[in-house]
Amino acid sequence: MRNYKYWRSCADLIESGKIEEATNYALEITLKLGLSKEVVEKIMAVSLKGFEKKIEEKMNGCLKKAKEENAEALCLYYSMDNGWDSTMYICKDYSTENTSWISESRSWIDLGKTRGFSEIYKNTAESAFFANKISSAVCILLMFRTTIAFYNVAQKFSDCGLKLCITATESDFVRVA
Repeated sequence: MRNYKYWRSCADLIESGKIEEATNYALEITLKLGLSKEVVEKIMAVSLKGFEKKIEEKMNGCLKKAKEENAEALCLYYSMDNGWDSTMYICKDYSTENTSWISESRSWIDLGKTRGFSEIYKNTAESAFFANKISSAVCILLMFRTTIAFYNVAQKFSDCGLKLCITATESDFVRVA
């Protein structure tokens, strides 16, 4: 998992709103880790418009439920091992030091699966999460693209009064708004 630090650096750039720098960093690191240009191009070519549309369509319901529950944050969790099956957690609490606030959520809205990245993850990374250089490179680029898709939607709701976050793990998250 030592290559995971590259993802955290990329996530820090995203959280700072430095999307172009994050893009350049993600591409540079994945090539440095040995991912072929063909695979990089394949990942970058996947359209995430359907994923963004699905999130946007559910967002008003998520915001309504969050306000009813006096929540502090919404956190989109997506499962890389399960076809990008996505769930929006309505989180009563929020903390940058302790991520238990996500798993302690008692309320959520399912968004369903998103096709596109699942086969790349299974075939190129062999469903391995940061296990070696190639799987790390694939994970970084897939997580980057997924996070940016959510970022694109979250920017439309940035004045909702909630923290908007995304994660593929149970141990950290990226705050996009």
